[in-house]
Amino acid sequence: MSAITNLRDFLLFQELVEDEMMRLTQLFSSEAEDFLPGAIICQKDAPGDSMYLIKSGKVQISLPTDQGDVVLAELGPGKFFGEMSLLDKAPRSANVNAVENTGLYILTRKHIAFLMDKEPKIAAKMMLAMSRILSARIRVMDERIQDSFATE
Repeated sequence: MSAITNLRDFLLFQELVEDEMMRLTQLFSSEAEDFLPGAIICQKDAPGDSMYLIKSGKVQISLPTDQGDVVLAELGPGKFFGEMSLLDKAPRSANVNAVENTGLYILTRKHIAFLMDKEPKIAAKMMLAMSRILSARIRVMDERIQDSFATE
């Protein structure tokens, strides 16, 4: 599967036209990592300047508590995580572990700065898509919180 076909799997890039996709693909040509099951990808409170896009496999996002880890989500191909630290420069807000063999693309703050400077249309389309995706995630969390109060 070509990199451009793989990137098309991400909602983050679905608004991009073919030539924009080709230019974006060059950015990701060497920015990928593979993780074995159980590997730690991100740790809560660690510094972070990148987000990860899942090209294959599955990750688990969790928060450590005194009673053990609380699983927040499991994400698979086409999804992304780590965007909060990328955007707000704050430490990581959760732990992320590979559940199975997992391949990730890495998008760093330097990539975003490059896109904003050299490819502002691509950057704008990506940021709009990210805003929509994050808004949907917040709505889901709002529903979960509301449901948890309804069952008490």
